[in-house]
Amino acid sequence: MRDETESTAVGTTGVRAGDGTTDGPSAIGSVDPPPPGLLARAARALPCGRHLPDEQWQQHHRFVLRTLAALTVAVAGYALVAGHSVLGAGGLAAPVAALGTVAALPFLTRGERANVAAVGLMTAAAVVVHVSGGRTEAHFLFFALLPLAALYATPVPFVLAVGFVALHHAVLGSLVHGSVFMHGQSVAQMALLHAVLILLESWACFVAWRHFEDRRELVERLVSERTAELWAQRDELVRLAAVVQCTDDAVFTAGPDGRIETWNPGAERLYGHAAADVLGRHVRTLVAPSGQQLVGPALDSLHEVGSLRVERLHRRRDGSVFPALLTVSAIRDDDGALTGHAAIVRDVTEQKRAQAEAVSAAERLREQAGELTRLALHDSLTGLANRVLLRDRLGAVLSARRTGPGAVLLLDLDDFKAVNDVHGHGAGDAVLTAVASRLRSCVRPEDTVARLGGDEFVVLVPAAHGRDEVGAVAGRLIAAANAPVSWGPETFEVGCSIGIALVDPADGRDPDEVLSDADIAMYAAKAAGRNRFAVFEPAMREHVVAQTQLARDLRTAAGSGQFSLLYQPQVDLRSGRVTGVEALARWHHPARGLVLPDTFIPVAESTGTVDLIDDWALAEACRQLAAWDAAGLPRLRVAVNISAHRLARGDLAPSVGSSARAAGIDPGRLEIEVTETATTSCADEAARTLQEVRALGVSIAIDDFGTGHSSFGRLRVLPVDRLKIDRSFIATLDGRAGAGSIAGAMVAMGRSLGLDVVAEGVETAEQLDALRALGCNAVQGWLFGRPMGAGEIDSLLRSSSRVPAPRRRSPDQPTGRSSRPGRERVDLPAAGE
Repeated sequence: MRDETESTAVGTTGVRAGDGTTDGPSAIGSVDPPPPGLLARAARALPCGRHLPDEQWQQHHRFVLRTLAALTVAVAGYALVAGHSVLGAGGLAAPVAALGTVAALPFLTRGERANVAAVGLMTAAAVVVHVSGGRTEAHFLFFALLPLAALYATPVPFVLAVGFVALHHAVLGSLVHGSVFMHGQSVAQMALLHAVLILLESWACFVAWRHFEDRRELVERLVSERTAELWAQRDELVRLAAVVQCTDDAVFTAGPDGRIETWNPGAERLYGHAAADVLGRHVRTLVAPSGQQLVGPALDSLHEVGSLRVERLHRRRDGSVFPALLTVSAIRDDDGALTGHAAIVRDVTEQKRAQAEAVSAAERLREQAGELTRLALHDSLTGLANRVLLRDRLGAVLSARRTGPGAVLLLDLDDFKAVNDVHGHGAGDAVLTAVASRLRSCVRPEDTVARLGGDEFVVLVPAAHGRDEVGAVAGRLIAAANAPVSWGPETFEVGCSIGIALVDPADGRDPDEVLSDADIAMYAAKAAGRNRFAVFEPAMREHVVAQTQLARDLRTAAGSGQFSLLYQPQVDLRSGRVTGVEALARWHHPARGLVLPDTFIPVAESTGTVDLIDDWALAEACRQLAAWDAAGLPRLRVAVNISAHRLARGDLAPSVGSSARAAGIDPGRLEIEVTETATTSCADEAARTLQEVRALGVSIAIDDFGTGHSSFGRLRVLPVDRLKIDRSFIATLDGRAGAGSIAGAMVAMGRSLGLDVVAEGVETAEQLDALRALGCNAVQGWLFGRPMGAGEIDSLLRSSSRVPAPRRRSPDQPTGRSSRPGRERVDLPAAGE
């Protein structure tokens, strides 16, 4: 192995001896070193040497010391033979003995002892040459001893030995001619000859040494690499052995005949067999009886395929069988001959179970996906197609190339809201389910019946033979919806209104536009009296656009002073005095002029702006009541109509209270009028809201009594003060037919409940006489005064404290009803009669 740095031949101090240590001063360290370039080239020409282990170095050094001892004796003996005295022979052998002794000193470094020993060897050869008188044969001792300096595996002793020979021949050969070369021979010739021989031998030694070192380094590198490979293989085998010992899988090997040779702990745990019980047995014993006949063919196939991966039933020691995944590989020697088999066995019971569960879960997911798809495309309550599926099928109809139009029939139940509000959602769901089933039975299989939501249904007829066929379908649907629906002890009858939009792919409409047209036609059918159908016409859309614009204008009307209140007197029949007024709203549109409640109230309810109108009417009525009080007029009660929408919101009481406080009046001067429908459409919310309002001292009146669905029991639990009989029941009264009329029954009901009764729409003296006879408390109508402004009410109250008795009209005189510009009163907030 090469030293860490290349050794140099000569130097002052610190010359590398090639053994990894720093030597002391060299034998010729006093001379100046040659130029660095020459020294570097000379150093590269020398062998690098290597660091010998201590034991090996000591062994070589002892051999050299023994050689020096033998040379000391040989020099002395040779001197005696050559004729020297004993003392002279001892003196000649003394330098060799001295150098050998110094080379044996233990306190010197290895390099110092090696250098001294090399010089000692050359000194012995020089003494022999001197004793021989310069004989040429004696010079061969230099050549014999010089290679011994190479035993130290470093070039420094060898270079010192060569240098010693060069100095000996050059100096002594010139100064003491007979001491180095024989007399009679040319000193220069002999010196040149010996120099060439010495250099040749040195060169031969160096070359041999260099080649030996190259070969040694190659061998050492190969040995090191191979050793590293073997250690790596050993480590890998150790790791593999650890894996085999620790794995839960069964790992075992078998010979070519199939008999088990090795058995890991995983195999013991899996099969239950200890290694001592199974070694030497055939692998067939591990297989379930049903598969043992397959073992032989499988082992034979390994000769060709090399590896095999199969799933078999294996058997444990206790006889239980389990599914095993078996991986078998052939083991071959360097010549490719089969020497055995290696097997890895894994219990796949859990995997099998997991696979079965995964398959079952996948099947359930497919079923759920199908159910989700069905739910995504069908209504959950009725099972009908939903809006998504309807639009898809309608789009297909619109994009189809065919002749003959189809039709979309949009159906809305007319009285469904009352059923849902009064009897609850259970009753409503029963009605919807029954109607859905009937609609399906009225159409063909290729037609689609869908529920859009709430009580809206759609029937898509892909192909129809003209309007007559579509009308016939609509008639069947209306008849089906009109049939009674039983729900427990209750029976419900709901009608329907149908809007029809004819479908023609050529008109370029999309599904949403077709459904919008059918919706417009449906509202036209409702406006025409319900329980009928209407076919869409373009003019209907213009009406919808107008209503939309009207709704847009309503949103700004209350805040921009476009509304005003008119007041219709209410007369007490016992005193004949005006005891109160009903506030009636009017809309003065900047472009349309006067808009009556029949026109704007339905739009206000549908858009929610009716709440703004309610708040404005309350505040304006309170302000006007305060103005009348300030003017010194008799104390009046002002009735304000409130919508069902506002009643359901639950914030009516705070609004009434704030309006009264802002005007500085007593809330007991106010009366809130609500319709029967408002108290039943949201029964719980209405009762709670009316209780809160009644707690402020405000009176509560049921308006248009007799047209809704109030029951006797319902009236008993509501905080009601007055009943206002609808004008439709007053119109049938005359002086001779009052006692047996419906109005008479209503008066009697109100009196039995302890409520005041007010008759609306009194227009004739005969009606007034009949109401007096029935015991009605108060009346209002055109017979006593039309709705009038606040100033007119002021004048009316100042002119007389009593309303004069109305004159009877002649038979040919038109009634007040015929002279009225349309209805003055609707069942909505701030609406007039």
